[in-house]
Amino acid sequence: MTGTRARWAAMLGVAAAVSAVLAATGWLAPASSSKRPAAQDPGTCTILQAENERDGAPTTLRLLSLPDGTTKRLTQAGYWINAMGYSASQDVVYGVADGTRRGRYDHGAHAVRIDASGAVTDLGVVGRAGAQRPVWSQVTGATAGAIAGNRWYVRQDSDLYTVDVDPASADYVRVVHRTALRPVSLAVGVDDFAYDSASGLLYGVSTTSRGDSSVVTLDPATGKVVVVPGLRFPRGGAYGSVVLAPDAIYGTANRAGRRSVTYRLPRDGSGPAVEVSTGPALVSGDAAGCFAEAPPPPPPPPPPPPTTSSESPAPTTTPSPPPSSSSTPEPPPPSQPPPVEQPAAVVAPTPTPTPTPEATPEPKAVEPPPAPPPSKRRVQPTEKPQPVVEDTGARTQEKRRWGLTALILVLGTGAAVGHVRRHR
Repeated sequence: MTGTRARWAAMLGVAAAVSAVLAATGWLAPASSSKRPAAQDPGTCTILQAENERDGAPTTLRLLSLPDGTTKRLTQAGYWINAMGYSASQDVVYGVADGTRRGRYDHGAHAVRIDASGAVTDLGVVGRAGAQRPVWSQVTGATAGAIAGNRWYVRQDSDLYTVDVDPASADYVRVVHRTALRPVSLAVGVDDFAYDSASGLLYGVSTTSRGDSSVVTLDPATGKVVVVPGLRFPRGGAYGSVVLAPDAIYGTANRAGRRSVTYRLPRDGSGPAVEVSTGPALVSGDAAGCFAEAPPPPPPPPPPPPTTSSESPAPTTTPSPPPSSSSTPEPPPPSQPPPVEQPAAVVAPTPTPTPTPEATPEPKAVEPPPAPPPSKRRVQPTEKPQPVVEDTGARTQEKRRWGLTALILVLGTGAAVGHVRRHR
């Protein structure tokens, strides 16, 4: 009746909505789930109900989702089970079985253990600690049960028995303590209870004339039973299933007319009990657990952001052009020194004094110098050839002038000579 999460939903094929709650709460959860303390959110919890519709019939196990009241039939246990309790440390359920389909046990009640795979193990007679041989079980006919740590509290009549459920103990599933409950007029009307770890008390509903369907507390240490003022369920039959949520108490009346009814009662007395679910009328019933839905797992971490440094494109994109005075200004350098592979990513130009005229992949970054005409591709204009060409033309003209002058002189000389000869 108390405890945290369990691992049962995957094994028993619970509907998706119910199994999601169970995986978070502890009932029928996967084996890898970690244990959790009791519920913190009363808005959603799930309980396991053991229902006996007629005397001697095998117990039917159902899951009840609260507060919406959705139910899901799981299976028939094959045992007549009551006084269940959930051990969070062992992740198993213990229950008192008075018999099987074949009838009641010869030596009284046996302890049964239900594990996460759904297997039910008969642990034998719940005897007295130190007894040498089986005797009649003191918890035969018990109707209320809850587990706190390794102590299983079981009420039978006006006595509260403590059963050791530590598998390593020599008194495993043996009664190690008995406490008389007082007053009896309140105690005998409690047909189920749940353990409150905050107070160390057991909470139940007493349906005797004195209790009048009031919420009561039972102290395992002293056996004192006390009515909680202002908390009362509707009158009716026995409340065979009682579970606790942080802000509410859920109780199932075994028979209210021709049906069983589950109510929700605020623990602070702020309102009356409200009906949340109904089912078939029962001769007996029990419940275990009311746990909170666990928070969803955290989302996976986002992928790392892309590298924003200026050198990041070098390994994955085309090589960067050589630096130039006409290049656009580069972004500021990163806080870390650039990787050593950045220079290797640049294509080395042809070893000439001027850059190659091929177009670069990023024309905006570097403006290439104007390409020379195709016919003079190999001519490298320099300052030296130009004076040579101009000097050659001048000398040619000078030679022509001297040639013309010499010709005139020759002609003139010839004419002069002829004139002298004629006058002789």
